[in-house]
Amino acid sequence: MAFQFPVLSLMLLAPAVGALLTYTFAKKESSARIMATIISFIPLALSIYLLVGFLRPDLLALSADPLTGRYKAYEETLWIPHIQVFYRLGLDELSFSLVLLTSILSPLAIIFSRSESHRVREFYVMLLLMETAILGVFMALDFFLFFIFWELQIVPMYFLIAIWGGRRKRYAAIKFFLYTQAASLLVLLGIFVFYFYMGGGVDAFNMIAIIERGPIPLGVVQALLFFALLVGFGTKLPMVPLHTWLPDAHVEAPTAGSVLLAGVLLKMGAYGLIRVNVQMLPQASSSLFWVFAVIGTISILYGALVCLAQDDLKRLIANSSISHMGIVMLGIGASLFAFSNGSPGEMRGVMGMSGAIFQMFAHGLISAALFMVAGSVGHRLGTRNISELGGIMNRVPILSGFILMAFLASLGLPGLVGFVAEFTVFLGTYEAFGLWVMIPVLTVVLTAAYYLFAVQRAVHGPFNEKLGSIRDIAAYEIVPLAILAGLFVLFGLFPAPFMDLFSNWTRSLFESMGGLV
Repeated sequence: MAFQFPVLSLMLLAPAVGALLTYTFAKKESSARIMATIISFIPLALSIYLLVGFLRPDLLALSADPLTGRYKAYEETLWIPHIQVFYRLGLDELSFSLVLLTSILSPLAIIFSRSESHRVREFYVMLLLMETAILGVFMALDFFLFFIFWELQIVPMYFLIAIWGGRRKRYAAIKFFLYTQAASLLVLLGIFVFYFYMGGGVDAFNMIAIIERGPIPLGVVQALLFFALLVGFGTKLPMVPLHTWLPDAHVEAPTAGSVLLAGVLLKMGAYGLIRVNVQMLPQASSSLFWVFAVIGTISILYGALVCLAQDDLKRLIANSSISHMGIVMLGIGASLFAFSNGSPGEMRGVMGMSGAIFQMFAHGLISAALFMVAGSVGHRLGTRNISELGGIMNRVPILSGFILMAFLASLGLPGLVGFVAEFTVFLGTYEAFGLWVMIPVLTVVLTAAYYLFAVQRAVHGPFNEKLGSIRDIAAYEIVPLAILAGLFVLFGLFPAPFMDLFSNWTRSLFESMGGLV
């Protein structure tokens, strides 16, 4: 019998209810920390439960959507009858990987923020609200509900930057708000187009039904809609040249805000591109594959070159995210081109798309660790400028070890999670474009250069006596970093179960697109 317990609703609403409870009853800082930490583990526990259902459906059968059967733990209730809006939640392999990522990073970010002393209760409330909003984006299968969560996540992130940020926090918060709000208007425009395309009926906001019905027949309209959504979702990704809000937001945000921003909020843009642009506009996506590939390649190279000139450790990591998220776009474009140019019945392009999805998951883990170590460096040593550090290995060996681990994972060291994701995307790019893959592959050298150069100057060499007496990181910082380091190795050495999920999802995607492109 299919599993009927509303696991998705419990996972989604637990952080929001926890935020309300924390704000109402946690009068002391210590009680706010404890309550927020405990509540944040509820979605993680339920995600692990769902993971069993995805990996071993013979052990745990999850309820599926009635239309296609591809979305698991499906829940549906009529919400607003007059406009046929449904409370509709569900997960497939694509969305589940991002829900799992969010559920992992949220409690780790809360634990890592134990030293926060300014308006502590409100700080944890914002983190919990952020978790609910991000989970809602990945779970929602009704466009109305999707857009509510898409907009909702802007609010807590704005306040995290504006209240708990650095010296230029107001500027960074307003810039973040303006960029993301402008992008949201384009997403809303796209939702209206789909609504009228579906005739405003019972399935007008049903994302599953829109995908199954097939593309909008007018090629010009579909192309214009494709570009509008590309800008809307691409700003969140972010893709060049719509990326300029990101470094400022990262530099000024508190560490926990940067962890969630880079770890999962950026993935909302990539998720939207795959779920909406690719699945709902397959003709335009296949014809305009080169847009993904070109913008992805430019973002990869631009981000890496900018990193070479950075002195602020946090700004370096922020720009590296632009480069690594460009790999996601490249994988999508290569996958679409290889599939569209394959022989009838030939399933080409699976590596590109499955590698792009795995890159989202891998980058989420790695970027979280990178911003944690950057936050610890700034807090413990009083500066994040690489030129002002030096020789810290002997004074803070544990922190230095985690810096090395995070850097090696990000530059793609074999045996760690970043290597598997990037290598798969590059294989998919070679399958599609041949030796043109050498252009984005050049970033492997650039990435190694800026990370190793930073390590050489900051961690090794003579100690800068101007830093004075410094202490190594505390246990509450070690635990999240150790967990992330363990996940680097786990998914780096044993990626097959996840890669199988992503490959199967991609094959299903291409089978559904076979008669549409």
